[in-house]
Amino acid sequence: MPDIEDGKVRSELLLQHKAFIGECHIFDGSSLLLPHKLLLPKTELVSLLKNQVVKLTIEFISELSPNSPDCLRYYNILFRRILKQMNLKQVGRNYYNKQEATEFFDHKLVIWPGYVTSILEYETSITLCADVNHKLLRMQTAYDLITGLRDPQTRKEDVEQVSKELIGSIVFTLYNNKTYRVDAINWEDNPRTKFKKSGGAEITFVDYYREQYNTEVTDLTQPLLISKGKWKKSQQDTPHKPIMLVPELCYLTGLSDKMRKDYRVMRDLALHMRLDPERRQHELRKLMNTIQTNREVQRELQLWDLKFDTNFVSFSGRILKEVRIFQGRRAFDSHPQFADWSRETRSGPLLNVKSLDHWLILYPTRNYGAASSLVQSLRKVTPTMGTAMREAKMLEVSDTVQSYTTVLENHVSSKTQMVLCVLSSEKKDLYDGIKQYLCVKCPTPSQCVVARTLDKPQTLMTIATKIAQQMNCKMGGALWKVETGLQNAMFIGIDCFHDTVNRRKSIAGFVSSINQELTQWFSQCIFQESGQELVNGLKTCLEAALKLWCKHNQFLPQAIIVYRDGVGDGQLQALMDREVPQIESSLRSVYPKDSGCTPVYRAEVGCCAAAFTLKAL
Repeated sequence: MPDIEDGKVRSELLLQHKAFIGECHIFDGSSLLLPHKLLLPKTELVSLLKNQVVKLTIEFISELSPNSPDCLRYYNILFRRILKQMNLKQVGRNYYNKQEATEFFDHKLVIWPGYVTSILEYETSITLCADVNHKLLRMQTAYDLITGLRDPQTRKEDVEQVSKELIGSIVFTLYNNKTYRVDAINWEDNPRTKFKKSGGAEITFVDYYREQYNTEVTDLTQPLLISKGKWKKSQQDTPHKPIMLVPELCYLTGLSDKMRKDYRVMRDLALHMRLDPERRQHELRKLMNTIQTNREVQRELQLWDLKFDTNFVSFSGRILKEVRIFQGRRAFDSHPQFADWSRETRSGPLLNVKSLDHWLILYPTRNYGAASSLVQSLRKVTPTMGTAMREAKMLEVSDTVQSYTTVLENHVSSKTQMVLCVLSSEKKDLYDGIKQYLCVKCPTPSQCVVARTLDKPQTLMTIATKIAQQMNCKMGGALWKVETGLQNAMFIGIDCFHDTVNRRKSIAGFVSSINQELTQWFSQCIFQESGQELVNGLKTCLEAALKLWCKHNQFLPQAIIVYRDGVGDGQLQALMDREVPQIESSLRSVYPKDSGCTPVYRAEVGCCAAAFTLKAL
């Protein structure tokens, strides 16, 4: 007391009593793990925060055995501490080795090698699951991008173009190793603008970076970047202040569209970032060797009487039975080594074909040639698929959202089966505008294609085949099916989307198969409170899905397999307590009482998903 939200400050306040709690401790901001009991079940301590007295209360909650599930969380906190002791830098959730960075001066890119780690209980023991990861940074700051878009004569920035390039991008700040999403640009303020620090004192951005990070800002007229920052469930009801950033100190991350199209850039990056199993094992062995030889790390582990095995875990691998793909009367292999069966699909009719009778093609004036070439290619590939394709209505548009939507308003009718839009470039606002109109205002199946992808004659037939296949699916057809080996089984997928930027409502997505071939699907969205992961409206969703299944098949499924993504290990029990009863309740209300339907569920916890099986016996 008073309450302090900042986790780092809470740790610093506790560390003022290191002599009392002992060197061997793990603190996650609210829970404290010690290898020994304190003398009293409730202890009160006093710390100082900038001459302010803060009272700390430590209360005994429980004693954990070494293999307790709660211990895993503390082991992961301890391992993150070890990675810091190895001088690895935390960026987001992962840790990277800045000292071993690879610089590509030709491409103005830097790669930081790093690791993704997680300590979990697998099979019969607690294991460290690790993989190699890379952080890609550009040698270009947001300031470089802004100045590069200045008019050479007026020396003024192209505000619209700068906004288009920067808003939505992720920037990285070297002074604190953090990433931020750019949500807006403040052209009114600059580094000389004053802001209030947490203590209430006012300071300019220039002075703040000089005092806090010993970093000088040189251009005092540059605008400021605005990041709304990330939010946590605990901060749901607190006012959210945006973070202001100086472009000069923000490095761009990821690849620009120009870089992605440059063969040399992609080739050079692949050589460093796509590791074969031998190189991947070598890098992970290097990590383990460092852990074993670093004195500070070993001292930390010895305090807890923990040690890592020097060898990798060995186990017997399994090769799954190869899946056969059925398309009409034909069957072929899926080639698991390459996961590509596109060639085989071209030589016969699709599983369920929809004819293309009433459809529109919209194209910008300068892309008429690309649109015509696509139509001619579609005429060649659709007969083999079994698709009857009539002439499309060709409509010319300007290269704006308004032009596309106006033409659509005038020509889309209840008979329209498909709208194909040729786009002059990969403009996100154009694509979003078209899709919003055709999904929300006037629901019609649609397909967008960028004109540039139609420029290569040698790949045009392949592209036309894939476009025709996508259009067939969107109209309710099916390309192929696979045999799962399960009779009368319904498959369900559930996941939640959280808007971490605008803090709007979270959306749970529910998708279920409604036929035995798994080619037709029912979907529904549930709007929830911001940050809410566990779903409340499952009963209604499953009841609707079961009724639709029954309508298509004339009977109810014998087994239901639910794949649930987005649930952390700490939420599994809450999931079982909250979501499984909804599924059970739904089954009881839909299945007849004398059907002998008994839910039998088994949790199969993978890296990021839990699966529940409920059988109607």
